[in-house]
Amino acid sequence: MKEIATDISIEQNSLGLYTGIIQSEMGMVLIDSPLRPVDGGFWKGRVDQDESCHICYMIVLDTNYDRLLSIKGTECAIVAHSGAITPIRSRPPRVSEDAQQHLENPETITGGTRMLPPEIVFDTELSLHVDDLQVDLEHHAGSNHAGVWVVVPERKVVFVGDAVVVEQPPFLAYANLETWEADLEFLLSEKFKDYMVVSSRSGVVDRDQIKAMIRQIANFRSTFEVLKERNALLEEWHSTIPQFLARFSQLDLFNSDLFYNRLHWGITTYYELNCREKG
Repeated sequence: MKEIATDISIEQNSLGLYTGIIQSEMGMVLIDSPLRPVDGGFWKGRVDQDESCHICYMIVLDTNYDRLLSIKGTECAIVAHSGAITPIRSRPPRVSEDAQQHLENPETITGGTRMLPPEIVFDTELSLHVDDLQVDLEHHAGSNHAGVWVVVPERKVVFVGDAVVVEQPPFLAYANLETWEADLEFLLSEKFKDYMVVSSRSGVVDRDQIKAMIRQIANFRSTFEVLKERNALLEEWHSTIPQFLARFSQLDLFNSDLFYNRLHWGITTYYELNCREKG
């Protein structure tokens, strides 16, 4: 576990997500969670062992499958955007292609994992107060229709989920690319000047990496707009995957398969949600 600011730490869970913990004298806010029950027990143990810790929230940053899997294992109140309710309740207990690639390691999912609906939901913004520390939740629908950013103004830290990823393709399935660009421009605005920005896939990221993400999303958007104008078939959309992958310099054999599957599944879902009725 790495402390990045007073009372705020991050750690990678067994799926590679950078999860956060905001610890105050009287409470705790978890940003996502470890996947495995044994890891969940670690977080839960910290709450149980500290008798002064009476408040515990777990914030779910979006509806990506590995993130939904990670919310089981603690007794914290689950907080999510209202758009996450249906996916959390109805998503079948199976692993997508991309999630399967994440799980090709010794730490596998145990049987019986199920999704839990959140106890607290919001539409646009919500503020949590743990002791004197304010934790602001903002809805940012660019990278995911139920995307949440967690802002801690007093510590100048913001958790942005999958809005920024470094040296890897984005999750496109439930994205709004135009909104995503606007979200990233906002992240570079005066409001977040001097903030530490935490990506769920890449840890702490800098402004240059955010600018690179803007260029990446703009490239996807311009390519997709041309395909939509031509009423291109799904096969033609899939044919763009190699050119997108060629932009990433650090691809080993495992990541190549992982990122191909991520783009294939993401583009397929994006097409079905945005273009099928126009085909």
